[in-house]
Amino acid sequence: MRVLVDYHMHLEEGGFSRDWLLRFLERAREAGVEEVAFTEHSYRFRQARGCLDNEWARARETEDVEEYVQLVLQAREEGYPVLLGIEMDYVEGKEEEIARFLEPYPWDLVLGSVHWLGDFGLDLDPRDWRGREVEWVWREYFRLLSRAAESGLFQVLSHPDLVKIFGFRPASLPLEEMERAAESAALRGVCFEVSSAGLRKPCGEIYPSLEFLLLARRRGVEITLASDAHLPEHVGFGFQELVRHVRAAGYREMVRFRERIPRTEALG
Repeated sequence: MRVLVDYHMHLEEGGFSRDWLLRFLERAREAGVEEVAFTEHSYRFRQARGCLDNEWARARETEDVEEYVQLVLQAREEGYPVLLGIEMDYVEGKEEEIARFLEPYPWDLVLGSVHWLGDFGLDLDPRDWRGREVEWVWREYFRLLSRAAESGLFQVLSHPDLVKIFGFRPASLPLEEMERAAESAALRGVCFEVSSAGLRKPCGEIYPSLEFLLLARRRGVEITLASDAHLPEHVGFGFQELVRHVRAAGYREMVRFRERIPRTEALG
């Protein structure tokens, strides 16, 4: 059976209401997406306080994760094809805090993301890149991506070359660090997310690039598919191009999850 899934979407723009969730599911049906995973940002929740310990996050830790979890689980009980997920920021040294936050809840998958290099949020504002050494940012980003894979906390690494978001690129790619990230993911059985979200960003490219995806394929890294939808109209966005992209890298299968347990199926 050939299937399409969209394993990265956020409800935060419209709140944790059943009507808002159903708008995402209706769009998924129209787009031919058979299963979706809601993966709200962990920094939205009071219970995750301390996992991403900076002023930017503390201003946003306002929601109750119990409300979110119950909303998604209720939709599943009603027969909708939904998974319960979360997108966690990986922060080196905060592994125990992250594990404590994750432990009580029946996640189907946990996305690990690198958005922060210390106090530098690399995808917030291109002006924040001023005065920074691009080569160092790229090397550090992929070093942390490797650490995220090795942590054992995550099933999927989301938008795995997010560092390119604003188009700042080093003179030469840090291939050693990129290879290490792919090797770490393969060794720990962590998937790479292939995401169409980059098509909506200044870089104008799918995450990850074909070069990085080919590298991951050679190392045996499996993949999931995602749109990183923040609005219903984003669900399944650019999936025709997404499927061409992953097929160009040699992938013919993708991974689906339930209770953090992977199973491989043919790519739609």
